Amino acid sequence: MPASAERTYYQYQLLKKINFNRFTLILYVAFAVFGVGAALWSSSIAGILYAFLAWSIMIWIHYVIARSLFIMDRYTYKKRWGFQFKLPWIGFLPLPQQYISDRYMRKVNLHTLVIGLIIILILMPWLPIGFSLQFIFWHIWLLIPRLYVTIAVLSISEDKLLKIQPHQCLIYKA
Repeated sequence: MPASAERTYYQYQLLKKINFNRFTLILYVAFAVFGVGAALWSSSIAGILYAFLAWSIMIWIHYVIARSLFIMDRYTYKKRWGFQFKLPWIGFLPLPQQYISDRYMRKVNLHTLVIGLIIILILMPWLPIGFSLQFIFWHIWLLIPRLYVTIAVLSISEDKLLKIQPHQCLIYKA
């Protein structure tokens, strides 16, 4: 068999599992229901529209920010990143079978957090206050699981790879 046809198998050592148990997921969904309830209470029926539009637009903004970073870094994201809609991972994230470096994931999360807030702050003067608050709420809500993983991984000093699974995030030694 020629050397070019041989496959390379990598053995990564599992360092840590971050599980999102049933209680955490229920709390996460309850937080979303609270956000929609607050929108309904403050802006009546328009609040539901604000919540849906803000959620949809924030997912799109997160996608545009991540994709822009990939283009600037000349990172091949096709077949590695995609949209996920399984709790708690909602939005444009690494696909479940892919490994991503912790450093790059932190970069994407930090840029998404900061640039998303800047976009919201720029739009705030032209939007109703209820709509602006919905933007801020959904921006933070979508980022909570990612930021939790980012903070939890900081205690590990080695080079790390992340693998995002439906109800957990696995941290491997690179």
